Amino acid sequence: MRIPNRAAAAGLAVAAGALAFAGPAAAKTRVVHPGESIQAAIDKSKPGDTVLVKKGTYAEELQISTNRLKLRGQKAKLTPPAAPGNNLCDQFAESPGKTTGICVVGDISGGPNGPTVNKTVKRVRISGFAVKGFSGDGVLIFGADGTRLEHVKLLDNGGYGAFSNTSSGTRFRHDLVQGNGAPGLYVGDSPKAKAVVSHNVSRGNKGEGILLRNASHGTVSHNLLRGNCAGVVVLADAPGPAGHWKVDHNLARANNEACAGDPGEGEPALSGIGIGLLGADHTRVLNNKVVNNKDLHPSFTSGGIVVQKGSGGTLPAKDLVKANRLSKNSPFDIDWDGTGTVTFKKNHCSTSNPSGLCS
Repeated sequence: MRIPNRAAAAGLAVAAGALAFAGPAAAKTRVVHPGESIQAAIDKSKPGDTVLVKKGTYAEELQISTNRLKLRGQKAKLTPPAAPGNNLCDQFAESPGKTTGICVVGDISGGPNGPTVNKTVKRVRISGFAVKGFSGDGVLIFGADGTRLEHVKLLDNGGYGAFSNTSSGTRFRHDLVQGNGAPGLYVGDSPKAKAVVSHNVSRGNKGEGILLRNASHGTVSHNLLRGNCAGVVVLADAPGPAGHWKVDHNLARANNEACAGDPGEGEPALSGIGIGLLGADHTRVLNNKVVNNKDLHPSFTSGGIVVQKGSGGTLPAKDLVKANRLSKNSPFDIDWDGTGTVTFKKNHCSTSNPSGLCS
């Protein structure tokens, strides 16, 4: 290889320095005041920009498909518009015809029964909002990598509080999720979810406080789960595997709401579960406090920590339930159907089925 002389090398160094200073345009911050359109500011934004929304109430549906966009509210409240907007998530939501508060969606194609992700949207950040009263989901994330939903209130929406599907690296942190018509926080259909669900309060939802369905790899920690139909459920066979989760340092208290289920969708009645592993594999349940989850209403199972095979017959595999504190749960603090490979260690409780699972 030819080595350039000193003069040529100096010229190359100068050119490289010039290129270093000729980088992409600086990120912009667009400020939105009450009476102005948040979506208009989003539509004008480029990757890396921030949309800063001042305190006030905004009757809009929002859609974000721009990489690295930061949507920051200063105690901003998002409510349904008088007429539905053109929100792509409404087209493939769990409940067609319902409105979605914030839609984070990549480049997708296909119909409601099988959208295909052509390209993901990356590293969207949302914080500082209350999303309230939408007929569908508060926030729906589809075909996204690295979405962060932090310090957001998801209140009284008709569907899920926040729904992450076919995505990876989702972060739900420091959110208040209350009074929604379906599970509070959801991660699904994501074999490499790599999700973090931490330091949230999920209460009074018509479903699980946190539902991990057909999704694997992630952490659920330091959440308060109260007054739901179940606290945390890791659900396999709906339709595929769910596992490699760490569920630690959560408080699951009195999740005794009655949810009738949906026979048409094969969903059974649900109530009185603190933490449920249903066909889960390689999942660790550690150092949780599980109190007062009771069989007060019809449910396919109830109890403090429930471990059993999935609805399709998948056995729990290589799960660990260790150092949890359980009390006042019924019919048992720990209930295992005896299938699969599950290790129980140093759990402080009074009742178990089979006996001997409490220390």
